[in-house]
Amino acid sequence: MKPRMDFTGQRLGLFKLPPVPITELTGNELGEGLSRRELALAADAKLRELQRGAGLSNNDTGWLLQINRKGRNKMGDNADLSAAESKAIANIETLVRYAVLAETHPDVEHHNPQVSEVHRLYVPLGIAGVLYRVKLTAKTFVPELGKGKVLHALAAVEIENAPLGTLPAHETPKTPKPQAQPTTERTLSIADLLAGATLSNNSPFSII
Repeated sequence: MKPRMDFTGQRLGLFKLPPVPITELTGNELGEGLSRRELALAADAKLRELQRGAGLSNNDTGWLLQINRKGRNKMGDNADLSAAESKAIANIETLVRYAVLAETHPDVEHHNPQVSEVHRLYVPLGIAGVLYRVKLTAKTFVPELGKGKVLHALAAVEIENAPLGTLPAHETPKTPKPQAQPTTERTLSIADLLAGATLSNNSPFSII
């Protein structure tokens, strides 16, 4: 049974949720030795491909997050993004799958009448052994007139802070693991994942 998602502000029981799988990347999934511009273009190409699909599933909420044109423009060929953020797009499917919803609030920034809610989800990401916190922003759109379907769209994927740390070394398996997949033994607690993170009003998350 899926937890209730009709809340505003910090999610109740957030810090009681189980640890979150870490998605691990080598950093070369989009290509080796790419410039910042080349990484952005490669990420954009990946998003264009996903934009034509049915959406990306999120285990925590049960939502299917669509990638629309505005979301692709923000997450893809965008000069404001870091190289690490572009590299993260290489396996955006897994990041979305394991991201945990932490906060929901109205669209206080843009006041878009078509957006009923804005959501912040978090997931850990390792790139070449360095651990990051990734914040995903999703939006719930009001159903179009005469249509009852609620649309959830992925609006942004951001690495919002300095690296959280270095992933511990582990033995190399006899058979290579698929690239860009979370490993069963590597997880991060909600407390560690959200250390230093803030709500949309800039106040810290409450551990209570």
